[in-house]
Amino acid sequence: MVEAALAGDKESQSIVGMWLLQGEKVEQNKTKAAELLSQAAEKGVKEAQYNLGMMLISGDGVPQDLAAGGYWMEKAAVQGAPMAEYFFGMMCLEGDGVNQSTEQATTFLRSAAEKGIVDAQFSLGMILLNSEEKQWAAHWFNKAAVQGEPKSQYQIARMFLFGVGLAKNEQTAASWASSAANSGLAEAQHLMGTMLLTGQGVAQNKEWAVHWFEEAAKQGHVDAQYNLGLMLESGDGVPQDEKQAAYWLSQAAQADGKAEAGERS
Repeated sequence: MVEAALAGDKESQSIVGMWLLQGEKVEQNKTKAAELLSQAAEKGVKEAQYNLGMMLISGDGVPQDLAAGGYWMEKAAVQGAPMAEYFFGMMCLEGDGVNQSTEQATTFLRSAAEKGIVDAQFSLGMILLNSEEKQWAAHWFNKAAVQGEPKSQYQIARMFLFGVGLAKNEQTAASWASSAANSGLAEAQHLMGTMLLTGQGVAQNKEWAVHWFEEAAKQGHVDAQYNLGLMLESGDGVPQDEKQAAYWLSQAAQADGKAEAGERS
């Protein structure tokens, strides 16, 4: 394989380039990896174009160059490489190294999403959520959610909770919120706490509401810090603890200047 790469075989150059990049089967040498991947990329090997693009975008073994990385990522994306479609779509969405274009981002993310790339399904869902195609946003969130992607689980929970893009169903919302909360997503933990506090979609349980507010508060979620502080201050669902209440209300106040929290702390 190494001999074939040195002889100019493009597929071998792509494979050996990755070996050199990862230190697999050969001694790691990122400079030589970039050389071989560049040669294979120039010959149209989409895997090499993607991997060279990633090296340039991240500055891994080569000087960081977002524009050059975007150039090779687009080459691979146009050839249908799923992860290249995802990364190039995100570059178009954010305008990193390429011209910002939501339309182009949507095209590439949709293609990657249709090939099962979970992060693309979530990102496409977020684009569509802010458009008139909210039902399609729910479709892609659901695709990612059933594969265990927490942010998608949280988003589809909100869509069910508020009836956005699909029929309102508080019980289904609670189920998805619980899955995302148990995965550690702070926003979902706060949502689960709120639903348990108010009895939306689940039986009211203030002790568990406190649990989820605390989990989210520890991760810096401001509204969870504020709600936890209020519950500790009043002894609602948890033993009253003015010291802890003051702490969490102060944390919330410092984070975004909630006037009421600042006054109470």
